[in-house]
Amino acid sequence: MIMWTLGLETSTRRGSVAIWDGEGLPLEHSLGAQSQKHATTLFQVLDELLKENGLQPNDLERVAVSIGPGSFTGLRIGIVAAKTLAYSLGCEVKPIETFLAVAQKAPTDISRVSVIGDAQRGDLFVGDFVRDESEFWQSAGKIRIVSAEEFAKSLSGSEYLCGPGLSRYSAQLQCSKDVLDNSRLYPSAGAVCELAVREDLPVGDCWSLQPLYLRKSSAEEKWDLKHS
Repeated sequence: MIMWTLGLETSTRRGSVAIWDGEGLPLEHSLGAQSQKHATTLFQVLDELLKENGLQPNDLERVAVSIGPGSFTGLRIGIVAAKTLAYSLGCEVKPIETFLAVAQKAPTDISRVSVIGDAQRGDLFVGDFVRDESEFWQSAGKIRIVSAEEFAKSLSGSEYLCGPGLSRYSAQLQCSKDVLDNSRLYPSAGAVCELAVREDLPVGDCWSLQPLYLRKSSAEEKWDLKHS
């Protein structure tokens, strides 16, 4: 019996939905270029994707979702959708760190990569990943927050960078860096699907699954400062 995995990626403006039966490449559709529309397009795009491949929602046996870091609103949309689908279909839900999904798209001849995200206010999220003996990408440490200026100064010129943050900071970082091409900068639902089958990544819980934010939003920080 074929086990179909659904992947949801809504952490950036380039959101996507994918399904995968474990063979070949995942089947993926874009949600459009504007993150604020993900809430209205996600289930419509999923319905179209299933119908195109002769599937019903009940054919899905696993829901995998990108949990961040990324857009606050986008992540909430994806995670609520994942919880709703997993609960209603009675299937497992698999949380996938967004930066791991980016690293998953790196070329096979690269053994180490730094994934960059825009943390706003001139800061970057930076996550380092290495390939293990099984050729799986593994985190080399916690994702850190560092100023773009400081990170640019720390580069030796031998690292590989990718991630959505480079769309804003490529000019500042590329002068001393090997930067992977644009097709590898963003996470994808297809990569989320591929990671969902890894047994070393834990199954989530519909009731407790939460976004990985790493820092408060600008509005929350201003509120805390005002009321401190």
